[in-house]
This record gives sequence, C-alpha cells and structure tokens, in this order.
Amino acid sequence: MAFVGDISLSMHVAAYMNPPEGKPSEVEPGFPFAAVASKLRSYDYLVGNLECVVANRGKPTIPLPLVAPLHSPNVLLDAGFDLVSVANNHVEDLGKDGYNDMLKRLTEAKLPYVGGYLVDDSQDPMVVTEVNGIKIAVLGYFNRKTEQTYRDLERAQKLADVVLVYLHWGIDFSPHPTRFQRQWGRALIDHGASAVIGAHSHIIQPEEIYKGKLIAHSLGNFVFSGMVKRGSQDSAILELEVDKSGVVSHRYQPISIDERGAPSLKGPPTAEPPLTPDRPRPLTALGKPIDFSAIR
Repeated sequence: MAFVGDISLSMHVAAYMNPPEGKPSEVEPGFPFAAVASKLRSYDYLVGNLECVVANRGKPTIPLPLVAPLHSPNVLLDAGFDLVSVANNHVEDLGKDGYNDMLKRLTEAKLPYVGGYLVDDSQDPMVVTEVNGIKIAVLGYFNRKTEQTYRDLERAQKLADVVLVYLHWGIDFSPHPTRFQRQWGRALIDHGASAVIGAHSHIIQPEEIYKGKLIAHSLGNFVFSGMVKRGSQDSAILELEVDKSGVVSHRYQPISIDERGAPSLKGPPTAEPPLTPDRPRPLTALGKPIDFSAIR
C-alpha cells in the first residue's frame, strides 16, 4: 500500500482542470496525475491528504481559499486513490457549509474519507478496510484531543491487524520535525499505532524508527501549485508492505512536482526519505517530556 502527501487541487491546478467554457484544455487527460497514474494504480491501497475543499457552498474564511473543482473526487478515483484524509487546515476554507458539502460530494462519488470529525464530532476518525485478507485501520487527525486519540487507537487495535495514523502537523517549510512531533509520534506508537505518517510541512522531513516502527514525519507536497521554497517541489510516495503482524518494510518513491503543480516519478525508490537539500538532517532533540494528558 502507499501514502502520498498534500494534494491541493486548487489555484493553478484547478484552473488547468477546469478551463473556461469553450476554451480547449491545455493539459493532458488525467491531469494532474497523468504522469504517475500507472504507479498509483499499482498499489493495493492508496491514501492521500486532500488539502483543499471540494464545494460550491459556504463563504471564504481566509483571503485565498483552496477550492477544488467539483469533479475532483472522480479525478482522484480515476488516479487510483482508495481513501483521502480531510483532516487538515484547509478543508474549512469555505466554512462548515463548504466542509459538509465536500463530505457529501465525496460520499456521492464513493470515495472514502477519514477525518470528518472536524465539524461533526460524531463522525468516526477511522476507516477500517480489508485488503487481501489484511484488516487495515487508517486514522486521520488534525488537532484531535489526546484522550480521544488514545481511545481511537485502543478501538482500532481490536478491529484491525494494522493501525496507521495519518497526521497533519508540524510547521510549514520546516526541514525538521518539532519536539511535539517527535514526542507525539512516539506516544502514538506506544498506544498501538503500527506506523505514523505525517503531512503539512510542504517539504519532506526525516523519518524515525521507534521501537522498530516507522514515524514518517512529513511526505511533503504531492499536488500543489504556487510553491517556490526549496524542497517544496520535491515529494515522495511512501510505499508500505504490510501483513497481519504490521508494517513489514517501507521505502520511498521520489517525486518531482512541475510548475503546474503536477507530480512525476523521479528516479528509483530509496530506503531513506529523499530530502532536499540532500544532506544529513539530525533529528531535533526530544527535550523535556510533554504531558500529553494535559492537552484536552
């Protein structure tokens, strides 16, 4: 199976996907995933972070909301995605009305999502899917309360063989995970996660192996236009081999993002995250232990 980072089908990407009426498309069929679609479709299970809002309802909550074309769910399905996370800081760019409209559209398109609790706390932050006889739980989080998270993980372990936590966390464009990321990732492993995967920084961050389990702090962007900072146009697909015991192995497929915001394959898979710039990035110090029980 595989995870990719931030997918924003907005701004220039949206303009290419949705040309003005009567104007021919300037991009290839299947944009923005055309160059990687065969790779994406080869996985048994594919997950991405949908960092935009797919809606035509609601009012902007920020000056430049990340709004995607209404046919985006079908584009994602055609590209091979089996699940998207809607737990991030841009899904409410059109307010609660826009967020709920997106969830309705994803449901109608039959594209499963995780993280819908942001507006409706009754929604389950977890999706459990059986793939080739292996039960996989994916939990999507953005600012989830500590005790709720621990309860989620306890339940996930009873329902699934493999428990994967997909987080939106950290600091934009930071080459290093924060002390909070370091310690929270470990706490999630301690409470039952088979692996922890992150997004939000827009650049790839170093990984950590803790108690034999992977914490991939950030996969960077995957589809995003308008990014110019160093490293923001480099990405990776995190490939995981799993069985009923958990994550058996992992590797990274390097990705390059072009000026339109579209990804393409960049060289062979690597054992370590393909960092930009390509030099050692020592992990930040763990520092004083954080009392996560105090975070309500």
